[in-house]
Amino acid sequence: MKKAISFIFILFSIVSKAQDFSPKTLKIAENPTNNDFSFLKEELKNVQVVMLGENTHFDGNVFEMKIKIIKYLHEEMGFNTIAFESGTYDVWKAQQEVSKGTNTRTAFENSLFQHWSRTKEFQDFIEYYDKNKTGLKLFGFDNQITGKYGDEQLIIDLFDYCNENKLILKLDIGDLQLVVESMYNSNIFDENDITYNQYNASLTDLLKSINRKQNNEVDFYWTRIIKNLLSLGDDFHNKKESIISAFSSTIDDNIRDKQMADNLLEYIKTHPNEKIICWGANAHFVNDMSSIKEPILKEYIPMGSYIKTVLKDKVYSLAAITAEDSIHLNGKQEKTPLDIASFEYFLKKKENTLSFISSKQKEMQVNKINRLFSFETFVYARLDLLFDGYIYFNTVKPYTLLYKDDDTSIKNNLNTKQTSSKKKQLINDTIENKGMFINKVNLLDEVIIINKKFPYTIIKKTIENIEKNYPSNNFNSQLYSSINVKVKDTTYLDFEFIANQYDRGYNQTDRSTKQLKEIRWNIKNGYEPKSLGSDFYRSFTHNPIMYGNFLNNRKFKKFVFTQEEDSIYNGLDVYVLNFSTLRDHFNYTKRSFFSNYTGKIYINKSDYGIVKIIENWEVTEATKYTNSEYELYGWPKRYMKKETSFEICETYYVKNNGLYYLNHTVNNLTGNLFDKENKLSKFTMKINSHWDNFNSSKTEPISFKKEENLFEKIEYRKLFWDTYTLPK
Repeated sequence: MKKAISFIFILFSIVSKAQDFSPKTLKIAENPTNNDFSFLKEELKNVQVVMLGENTHFDGNVFEMKIKIIKYLHEEMGFNTIAFESGTYDVWKAQQEVSKGTNTRTAFENSLFQHWSRTKEFQDFIEYYDKNKTGLKLFGFDNQITGKYGDEQLIIDLFDYCNENKLILKLDIGDLQLVVESMYNSNIFDENDITYNQYNASLTDLLKSINRKQNNEVDFYWTRIIKNLLSLGDDFHNKKESIISAFSSTIDDNIRDKQMADNLLEYIKTHPNEKIICWGANAHFVNDMSSIKEPILKEYIPMGSYIKTVLKDKVYSLAAITAEDSIHLNGKQEKTPLDIASFEYFLKKKENTLSFISSKQKEMQVNKINRLFSFETFVYARLDLLFDGYIYFNTVKPYTLLYKDDDTSIKNNLNTKQTSSKKKQLINDTIENKGMFINKVNLLDEVIIINKKFPYTIIKKTIENIEKNYPSNNFNSQLYSSINVKVKDTTYLDFEFIANQYDRGYNQTDRSTKQLKEIRWNIKNGYEPKSLGSDFYRSFTHNPIMYGNFLNNRKFKKFVFTQEEDSIYNGLDVYVLNFSTLRDHFNYTKRSFFSNYTGKIYINKSDYGIVKIIENWEVTEATKYTNSEYELYGWPKRYMKKETSFEICETYYVKNNGLYYLNHTVNNLTGNLFDKENKLSKFTMKINSHWDNFNSSKTEPISFKKEENLFEKIEYRKLFWDTYTLPK
C-alpha cells in the first residue's frame, strides 16, 4: 500500500511540474515568408553571430527552414558571412574557386560535408549563394578535412604557399599527405612515415615563421589550417578508446570543439565588421553545459560555450528541436518514445507544426528533461542556459540525396584515381631512384632496398591505364548472388537473389545502387536478415579497381610488390604480382578491423588491364566497429558479439566492348560469435556473386532513395532458379 501511495505521489508531482511549465511559444507559418520571421529583429538585437543548429544531420525540412532564416538574416538584417561546420581549407578553397568561375554547386560538393552539399533540400541555398555571392562570404570553422579539395589539394597548396613565401616545412610532401589521410580515414596517427614529434615540431616551427612575417588574409587562413592540422594530430595521436554512448557528442569531441571555437573567434577578430551565420549541429552550439549532471555528457565542452564566454550577448544560439518518436535505423523504423515530462512532449501538445520559443523568459529558467543530445536518451538541463532560442518541428523529414548522373563535371570532380602533375612527379621521383625502389619503413628502423624495379614499373603502368581500361560512364547490369552461412557445422542461412544494378563508372567512389528483383530462401535456421545490408553488402559492392589502395597513386608506394613467373590466365599472357603492406588500418586495407593485408594481381600484358585480384585480410585486432549491434542484425539474439578472423575475396573482370567489367566475386569470411556467457562459436560465410547483361547505351538510373533491398518485399520465381546456376 505504501509503495502504491509513493508511486501515485511521484506521478502527481511529475504531472504537476509539467503543468507548471508554460513558456510562451510563437506559432510560425508552415511555409514561412520573410514577414513571418520579423520577430527575429527584436530577438537578435545587437547580435553579431547567429548559430543555427540541427538535431541531426539528416533532417531535410530542417535544412529548408534554416535556409529561409538565412535569407531573412541576409536580406533584412545585414548578415553577410555563412560559416559552416566544414573544413577551413575546404570552404576557403570553394570560395576561391567560385570567384574563378567554377560552378558553385561543384565547389560546395568539393568542400562541405556531403550530408548537406549533395542533398535536394540544400540546393536552394546553393542557388541563393550563387545569386548573392558578391555580397556573401563563406567560412569553414571545422578542423577536419571534409571534401575533395582538402583530400586532394591541401598539402600540395601548403607546400606551394611555403615555397612562394620562402618558408620551410621540414616534412616530405607525400608522407605528410598520407599521415593526414590516416587521421581522417582511419582515425589514427600513422607514425610509419612521420613520427608525431616530427609532425608537431615541424608544423609548430612553420607557424612561428608565419607569425614573424607581415600577415595578410592568406596568412590568416594558413595559420588556421596549420593549427587545425596540429589539433588533429593531438587528437588522433593521443586518442584513447572511444566512448560508446547514446549521446551525439562527448568528451571525445573536446579537442575538435575547442579548435572550432578558436577558428571562429579568430575570424571574428580579423573580420570585426562581419555579421555571421553559423550552420552546424545543435550540440556544438550549446552556450552553457553547467546544468547537466549526466556522466560522460557533463565533461563535454562545446564550441558554443567558448564563443558565449567571449561574445556574451553578441552571439545567439538557435536550436532545432523535434517531437518525432521514431528514427530510421538498421533498415527499419526504430521507436524512440517521448517522455511525458520532456520539453519535446510539452511542445508536441501545442499541436503546432512549427513554432519558436525564446529563452528570454522566466519560464525557461528551469531544469527540464530534453533529448537535445541524443536520439533517445533524455537528460535534465536548464533550457535557457543551453540555447538562446528554439525552433520546434512537429515532424522531420529525411533529406534526399542527389546524384546527377548526366553531369559529367560532378563525376570528374569525384575522380580519386587521377592526380595532378605535381603529385605524379612526386611519386615518380620517389620510385625511380637510380633503378631501385627505396621504401623507408620507420617501424622496422631500417631501409629496405629492392633491386628489381620491374614490379613497380608494371603497377605504375597498370594505374596509368585504369581510366582507359575500365568504364567511366554510367551502366546497368544484373547481379546474381548466393549466400551461405554456417555456425560450427550447421547451416544457418542459405539463399540466392537477383538484383538490377546501376553503376556510375569505376573512376569515382560512389557505390553502385541495387534493386532486388527475386529471392529464393533455401535455409533459414534462426538467422533472418531483413535486407542486403549489414553482413553482406560490402561483399558485392567492394570493387578493388575503385577502392583498392594498392592502385592508388598516393599509396601504392607503401606496398611491397613482388613478381611471380609470368603465367597464362584464361588464354591471356599475364603478369602476376604479389602485394603486401605493413600498414594495417582502414586507410590502406579498407576494413574497419586492423589486419595483415596481402594479395595477388593478374595483369593482362597486352593492355595492362587487371583480370583477377585476390585479397586477404588476416585480422590482428578488432575495433569497436566490428562489435556493434549492427553487425549482429538478424542473427539469433543469444549472440552478443561477432568478430571476423579472416577474409579472402577473389575478384574477376571480363572484357566487354573494349572495357573490363567486374563480373564475378567469391568472398569467404571466418570468425567467431560470442553468446551471453561469452562462449565462442565459429562461423563461416560464403558469398558468390556474378554480374552480366552490361548495358551502357540506354541506362536506367537507380537512385539511392529508390533502392529496394528489403527481403520481405521480394517474391521468389521458381522457374528462373530451376534453370540458372551461378559460376563456381
